[in-house]
Amino acid sequence: MVKFRLYFNKDEETEYLNTMAEKGYAMTGFCAGFYSFDRCRPGEYIYQVDITEGFFRVSNDYREFMREMGVEIICLWGPWVILRKKAAEGPFVLYTDVESSIEHYEKIKKLFKIVIILEIICIALEGVSATRGTDSFSVGLPLAVSCLLAVFILVFLREIWRVNEILAELRARIGQEEPNRSLRGRKPSLILCLGLILNGAGYLMPEPDGSALYTAVKGIIRALALILMGAGIVITLRGCRK
Repeated sequence: MVKFRLYFNKDEETEYLNTMAEKGYAMTGFCAGFYSFDRCRPGEYIYQVDITEGFFRVSNDYREFMREMGVEIICLWGPWVILRKKAAEGPFVLYTDVESSIEHYEKIKKLFKIVIILEIICIALEGVSATRGTDSFSVGLPLAVSCLLAVFILVFLREIWRVNEILAELRARIGQEEPNRSLRGRKPSLILCLGLILNGAGYLMPEPDGSALYTAVKGIIRALALILMGAGIVITLRGCRK
């Protein structure tokens, strides 16, 4: 069985894999959002998702350590590694102390920051490409790609805020700082993401060919995109003031 899911939150992904295992489906592979499952006994496995130092690779020491713990490395995707262990062998927890949990989430936040920087560079390059376009398609396509990249930037920013909340709570446990309540509600609005997606779709639509209906539809899409982006910006700014 194959299922498609897109997760940017590794904790939600872990929960999903364990829920499937409880239903009798063991995850056996992953590629670009497509998860492969085989039948298993309900609750036979426990899954965890970890972040590694490499990219599509883990060190021999990491492999040996997991082998000693009775943990299987199911697959690697970018810096992520999906692990599982037989439930009959006991609980499966990767980070048992606060300090190691803090280090783990700091790695995740650093990864998201790097990705955001790379996507900003790509948006700048797409903008340059759009200025050099000679027709509606060569201008619209780079602008549509820029809108899509902007959506991913907002998604990763939301994840950074979520991770910051987790880090604040973890540090509070060991007395490093008070929980940062001001972070709550400051995530970029998903309405802004939807507006950017519609705006990108509008850029991809070819210029009107004289059809009144087509012209009206394109105008409505662009107008709705602007409304959603404006509303998303206002909601996000209001959240920042909390």
